[in-house]
Amino acid sequence: MKGIYLLILRLDADLADFAIGRLGCYCFTAGYYLYVGSAFGSGGITARLAHHQHRPKPRLHWHIDYLREHAALLEVWGIATPARLERCWAHALALTPGLSIPAPGFGASDSDAASHLFYTPGPPARDQLMLALLGCAEQAGATNLAIDIRDYQAAIDR
Repeated sequence: MKGIYLLILRLDADLADFAIGRLGCYCFTAGYYLYVGSAFGSGGITARLAHHQHRPKPRLHWHIDYLREHAALLEVWGIATPARLERCWAHALALTPGLSIPAPGFGASDSDAASHLFYTPGPPARDQLMLALLGCAEQAGATNLAIDIRDYQAAIDR
């Protein structure tokens, strides 16, 4: 199963002058972070999400791995689709009211999007996220989407 995914993370304490590999140093404010990624390689969504669910990592590979070391994984949206919706979704989220870009270029090495990471001080509105996703699917002509939303909040609250 290949496709795209959205990670919703919560950072409980500010990270000042935090190094993200070769991308550089950024300040990350406590709050919620949304990361859009794709999983079209070997293992697809299952393998990629397994990678993101576990910390610590023996080797930090992607930009999100650096932030993931400090942020709790609250929710994962996995979208099984052959349509390459990652860039469109990143562009749509950049235009979503209430979301901002905390680190230009984050996760966007192979993309024309300004970033694949977004910040909001409070919990993100699911309806806005779904509208952004469905708008991208419509633009791409994707008609068969399987969306799997996994909530990890209960495990964190225990």
